[in-house]
Amino acid sequence: MPPISVASAPDLGIAPGRLNGASLRSSADANFFGAALQAGLLGVMANIIPFGLGMVLTGILAALLYHRANAGTLRGGKAARLGAMAGAIAFAASALLTVLLVVMLHAQQQFHDVMMKAVEQGAKNPSDPEVQGVLQWLQTPQGFAFCILAGLVFSMMFSALGGVIGSTLFRSRERRPPS
Repeated sequence: MPPISVASAPDLGIAPGRLNGASLRSSADANFFGAALQAGLLGVMANIIPFGLGMVLTGILAALLYHRANAGTLRGGKAARLGAMAGAIAFAASALLTVLLVVMLHAQQQFHDVMMKAVEQGAKNPSDPEVQGVLQWLQTPQGFAFCILAGLVFSMMFSALGGVIGSTLFRSRERRPPS
């Protein structure tokens, strides 16, 4: 049986650190992640603002930070990804801080009671049997996981919207000479 040869990266036309001609680590990517990280960590404080407005502001902040680090225009799709990443970071940091505080203060049951009371107050008719079934399901591990996932998704959606708004607000405007 003949020996099997394995092709090396140069034999395949792949340069180290490059994939399909695009650099895996460019300054724009570093600025992208840096802006998302900074905005996400500052977005933890913005979570205090209700109705998702804090998350929209997180996305706008991410677009502003990216715009300051890079000359040029941040396109809508990239702005939405930037905002969504900032929202995910803000959500994760908020969740981590909440868990740390609850564990450190030994307040698991109090936290659970406050969360369930908030959910019950949000329900239109908590005495309805269907609503009672949903409230009971939310107390299960699957229901809790669903709430966490829904919070992450909404955080990312609102922050993505903020990223698009921010990219529009901070767009480079080229001045054309008057005709």
